[in-house]
Amino acid sequence: MRLRRHPPSAARRPQVAFTLLELMLAVTLFGLVLTAIYSTWTAILRTARVGNDVAANAQRARIAARTIEDALVSAVMFQANAPLYTFHADTSGDFAALSLVSRLPPAFPGGGYFGDLAVRRVEFSVEAAPDGTNDLILRQLPLLQSEQADPSTRAIVLARDVRQFSLEFLGRPGQVAGMRSDEWLREWPLTNALPWVVRFSLAFGGGRDRWGRPAERTVRTVLLPAQMVPGASSLGSAPVVPMPGAPPTNAPPPGAPPVVPAPGGRPVN
Repeated sequence: MRLRRHPPSAARRPQVAFTLLELMLAVTLFGLVLTAIYSTWTAILRTARVGNDVAANAQRARIAARTIEDALVSAVMFQANAPLYTFHADTSGDFAALSLVSRLPPAFPGGGYFGDLAVRRVEFSVEAAPDGTNDLILRQLPLLQSEQADPSTRAIVLARDVRQFSLEFLGRPGQVAGMRSDEWLREWPLTNALPWVVRFSLAFGGGRDRWGRPAERTVRTVLLPAQMVPGASSLGSAPVVPMPGAPPTNAPPPGAPPVVPAPGGRPVN
């Protein structure tokens, strides 16, 4: 007679489960994985933010520098109306300020407000912003309205968070008494004459080098092609200087009949 073996009952079978130590180890590993993912994601966001800030600063510097350069290269000054065409440069404060008259191109910022009035007084200044930073402000008005209009109108913020705006000037030989022709001037003493060369510096953001200066600066050197136009030329009638031995410009050519004045009118041939 054989004895039949019965499998052990379910009540006697050992229970399979995780211990508390294994659970704690799994939670710790999961936390480390999440920490690594979060650190990688924050590093990506930080890098993208820094890259966007650098690109924005470079774009602001390019636009601001191009605007100032366009205003300088198109500067005009006429002797006949010299008080309207004065050139002012204030470099006594922390930031420079510039005011001049220019014949501006159509693509100049804010040109759509003025239509065909290309000759305008342009002013660049740095002013405090509501958030505590400094903004580079552009103001422009038509030439004949620049003395009566409110200076707060037509203000355009060219750049924000400005840390430096400085100007230097180089005069033509003999233009400024007592100065060498190769000496850069911190201040331009002549309001009724344009400098020969202007060098300006712009800096944005909070980065600084070991000397405390802005880490990233935009420096442009601009040659002003314009000079003061003499009074007769600015009125549209430049004097005619005859050549030695040449007949007057209004004299009839040789062999021509004499000029007979018309009654009550101009002489006719």
